[in-house]
Amino acid sequence: MENLSDDGEAADVDAQRAKWTKIALLRQALSDYPSVLWLDADVLLMRDDEDIAEQVHPDSFQGLVLEQVPHEHRVNPNTGVWFMRARPEAIDFLDAVLAAGPQPGPWVDQGAVLAALGWNRGDERYRWARPGRGGRYVDGTSWLPPGWNQPCLEGRDDDTELFNSTALSYRDRPSVRSPHALHFMGMSPAARYRHMSRALLAADRDDAGDARESA
Repeated sequence: MENLSDDGEAADVDAQRAKWTKIALLRQALSDYPSVLWLDADVLLMRDDEDIAEQVHPDSFQGLVLEQVPHEHRVNPNTGVWFMRARPEAIDFLDAVLAAGPQPGPWVDQGAVLAALGWNRGDERYRWARPGRGGRYVDGTSWLPPGWNQPCLEGRDDDTELFNSTALSYRDRPSVRSPHALHFMGMSPAARYRHMSRALLAADRDDAGDARESA
């Protein structure tokens, strides 16, 4: 585990710098381990009954979930949950992300991943983002089932508690009933902590109820 000297909130300068560190940390981890799973700090693992590696094609060097945002006409890989295998293609891809450099706008690191994948990023806020010209890195990417990176859709009615997107952008998004990973993206720290705590308490209640039923 590595503690960063710089961190911030929302999309301020320190937060963007911390986000960019993800790429170097992944590259470092791949030199020590055969596979790596990255989870953003605002992601909760809700289930452990399946191995994410089994959801990634054997020939793929990475697995990501496609984020779908109807309000913004946007489809894009989301790097909040990111599985990689220690293969030359993975290192090449991360080098391509580093070469693209920190991107302007809200996605300093994720925007560089889109650039390396040849994605069409849409406008400066990624509205209308969609698959682009693609390339060999797309061929080596598996698209994980959406439950591996399910946005938390509750508590999205107050724009003052959100950044990067508005409450409207969370309407009509696909939703998985029992996700493996729940992502509290785009929330202020106070809102994130509150909703993550509620999700954990609800999961504990569900587990207790299941235990009573099986007793």
